[in-house]
Amino acid sequence: MKHTVKLVIKYILYGISLGCTFFVIMCLSFFVGGGEVLLTLIFKDFARQSIGAMIVGIACGGTAIIYQSSRLSGFVKRIIHFCVGMGVFYPVAIYLGWIPFYPDRISFTVLQFLFSCGIFMAIWFCFYLFNRNEAKRINERLRELERNNIDNKT
Repeated sequence: MKHTVKLVIKYILYGISLGCTFFVIMCLSFFVGGGEVLLTLIFKDFARQSIGAMIVGIACGGTAIIYQSSRLSGFVKRIIHFCVGMGVFYPVAIYLGWIPFYPDRISFTVLQFLFSCGIFMAIWFCFYLFNRNEAKRINERLRELERNNIDNKT
Protein backbone atom coordinates (compact mmCIF):
# COMPACT_ATOMS: atom_id res chain seq x y z
CA MET A 1 0.00 0.00 0.00
CA LYS A 2 2.79 2.40 0.96
CA HIS A 3 4.55 1.65 -2.33
CA THR A 4 1.35 2.37 -4.28
CA VAL A 5 0.85 5.75 -2.57
CA LYS A 6 4.46 6.70 -3.30
CA LEU A 7 4.01 5.65 -6.92
CA VAL A 8 0.79 7.68 -7.30
CA ILE A 9 2.48 10.76 -5.81
CA LYS A 10 5.46 10.25 -8.13
CA TYR A 11 3.20 10.11 -11.19
CA ILE A 12 1.19 13.15 -10.08
CA LEU A 13 4.38 15.16 -9.60
CA TYR A 14 5.66 13.85 -12.92
CA GLY A 15 2.41 15.04 -14.54
CA ILE A 16 2.70 18.49 -12.94
CA SER A 17 6.27 18.86 -14.18
CA LEU A 18 5.20 17.67 -17.63
CA GLY A 19 2.35 20.21 -17.73
CA CYS A 20 4.62 23.03 -16.57
CA THR A 21 7.30 22.09 -19.08
CA PHE A 22 4.85 22.10 -22.00
CA PHE A 23 3.42 25.41 -20.75
CA VAL A 24 6.88 27.01 -20.71
CA ILE A 25 7.72 25.57 -24.16
CA MET A 26 4.44 26.95 -25.49
CA CYS A 27 5.16 30.39 -24.03
CA LEU A 28 8.72 30.35 -25.40
CA SER A 29 7.44 29.40 -28.85
CA PHE A 30 5.01 32.33 -28.72
CA PHE A 31 7.85 34.62 -27.66
CA VAL A 32 10.19 33.45 -30.43
CA GLY A 33 7.38 33.43 -32.99
CA GLY A 34 6.35 37.00 -32.24
CA GLY A 35 3.13 36.13 -30.44
CA GLU A 36 3.25 38.98 -27.92
CA VAL A 37 -0.53 39.29 -28.03
CA LEU A 38 -0.94 35.66 -26.95
CA LEU A 39 1.71 36.05 -24.26
CA THR A 40 -0.04 39.15 -22.92
CA LEU A 41 -3.31 37.21 -22.67
CA ILE A 42 -1.54 34.35 -20.86
CA PHE A 43 0.26 36.66 -18.42
CA LYS A 44 -2.91 38.60 -17.59
CA ASP A 45 -4.42 35.31 -16.44
CA PHE A 46 -1.17 33.61 -15.44
CA ALA A 47 -2.40 31.81 -12.31
CA ARG A 48 -5.37 30.13 -14.03
CA GLN A 49 -3.30 29.34 -17.12
CA SER A 50 -0.55 27.74 -15.00
CA ILE A 51 -3.01 25.74 -12.92
CA GLY A 52 -4.73 24.60 -16.12
CA ALA A 53 -1.40 23.39 -17.50
CA MET A 54 -0.74 21.48 -14.27
CA ILE A 55 -4.20 19.90 -14.30
CA VAL A 56 -3.74 18.76 -17.89
CA GLY A 57 -0.26 17.51 -16.97
CA ILE A 58 -1.68 15.44 -14.12
CA ALA A 59 -4.39 14.03 -16.41
CA CYS A 60 -1.92 13.13 -19.17
CA GLY A 61 1.26 12.33 -17.25
CA GLY A 62 -0.23 11.24 -13.96
CA THR A 63 -2.60 8.71 -15.44
CA ALA A 64 0.36 6.97 -17.07
CA ILE A 65 0.43 5.03 -13.79
CA ILE A 66 -2.13 2.77 -15.46
CA TYR A 67 0.75 1.16 -17.36
CA GLN A 68 1.94 -0.32 -14.06
CA SER A 69 -1.16 -2.54 -13.92
CA SER A 70 -0.76 -6.13 -15.05
CA ARG A 71 -4.52 -6.81 -15.03
CA LEU A 72 -5.35 -4.77 -18.13
CA SER A 73 -4.26 -5.31 -21.72
CA GLY A 74 -1.99 -2.76 -23.36
CA PHE A 75 -4.84 -1.65 -25.62
CA VAL A 76 -7.19 -1.00 -22.69
CA LYS A 77 -4.45 0.92 -20.85
CA ARG A 78 -3.90 3.15 -23.89
CA ILE A 79 -7.66 3.76 -24.28
CA ILE A 80 -8.02 4.70 -20.60
CA HIS A 81 -4.96 6.97 -20.75
CA PHE A 82 -6.21 8.62 -23.95
CA CYS A 83 -9.78 9.13 -22.69
CA VAL A 84 -8.70 10.61 -19.36
CA GLY A 85 -6.06 12.81 -21.00
CA MET A 86 -8.35 14.14 -23.72
CA GLY A 87 -11.34 14.23 -21.37
CA VAL A 88 -9.47 16.70 -19.18
CA PHE A 89 -7.41 18.53 -21.82
CA TYR A 90 -10.20 19.49 -24.19
CA PRO A 91 -12.57 21.12 -21.64
CA VAL A 92 -9.66 22.90 -19.91
CA ALA A 93 -8.32 24.09 -23.27
CA ILE A 94 -11.72 25.49 -24.24
CA TYR A 95 -12.31 27.04 -20.81
CA LEU A 96 -8.92 28.78 -20.76
CA GLY A 97 -9.12 29.88 -24.38
CA TRP A 98 -6.30 27.68 -25.66
CA ILE A 99 -8.72 26.44 -28.29
CA PRO A 100 -11.51 28.67 -29.58
CA PHE A 101 -14.95 27.12 -29.33
CA TYR A 102 -17.73 27.92 -31.77
CA PRO A 103 -20.92 25.97 -30.94
CA ASP A 104 -22.51 27.12 -34.19
CA ARG A 105 -19.61 25.74 -36.26
CA ILE A 106 -19.64 22.09 -35.27
CA SER A 107 -17.36 21.00 -38.15
CA PHE A 108 -14.67 23.42 -36.92
CA THR A 109 -15.01 22.04 -33.39
CA VAL A 110 -14.73 18.44 -34.64
CA LEU A 111 -11.61 19.31 -36.66
CA GLN A 112 -10.05 20.98 -33.61
CA PHE A 113 -10.81 17.92 -31.52
CA LEU A 114 -9.29 15.59 -34.12
CA PHE A 115 -6.22 17.83 -34.37
CA SER A 116 -5.88 17.76 -30.56
CA CYS A 117 -6.19 13.97 -30.61
CA GLY A 118 -3.43 13.82 -33.23
CA ILE A 119 -1.12 15.96 -31.10
CA PHE A 120 -1.87 13.83 -28.05
CA MET A 121 -1.09 10.65 -29.98
CA ALA A 122 2.14 12.12 -31.39
CA ILE A 123 3.32 13.10 -27.90
CA TRP A 124 2.32 9.67 -26.56
CA PHE A 125 4.22 7.99 -29.39
CA CYS A 126 7.37 10.00 -28.61
CA PHE A 127 7.19 8.89 -24.97
CA TYR A 128 6.56 5.32 -26.12
CA LEU A 129 9.67 5.35 -28.33
CA PHE A 130 11.76 6.87 -25.54
CA ASN A 131 10.61 4.29 -22.98
CA ARG A 132 11.03 1.41 -25.44
CA ASN A 133 14.62 2.49 -26.13
CA GLU A 134 15.29 2.83 -22.41
CA ALA A 135 13.96 -0.69 -21.83
CA LYS A 136 16.21 -2.04 -24.60
CA ARG A 137 19.22 -0.25 -23.11
CA ILE A 138 18.47 -1.55 -19.60
CA ASN A 139 17.85 -5.11 -20.85
CA GLU A 140 21.13 -5.08 -22.76
CA ARG A 141 22.96 -3.88 -19.67
CA LEU A 142 21.32 -6.65 -17.60
CA ARG A 143 22.37 -9.27 -20.18
CA GLU A 144 25.89 -7.87 -20.07
CA LEU A 145 25.98 -8.08 -16.27
CA GLU A 146 24.61 -11.61 -16.42
CA ARG A 147 27.30 -12.66 -18.91
CA ASN A 148 29.97 -11.11 -16.67
CA ASN A 149 28.54 -12.91 -13.66
CA ILE A 150 28.61 -16.27 -15.50
CA ASP A 151 32.18 -15.61 -16.71
CA ASN A 152 33.30 -14.78 -13.16
CA LYS A 153 31.83 -18.02 -11.78
CA THR A 154 33.68 -20.23 -14.25
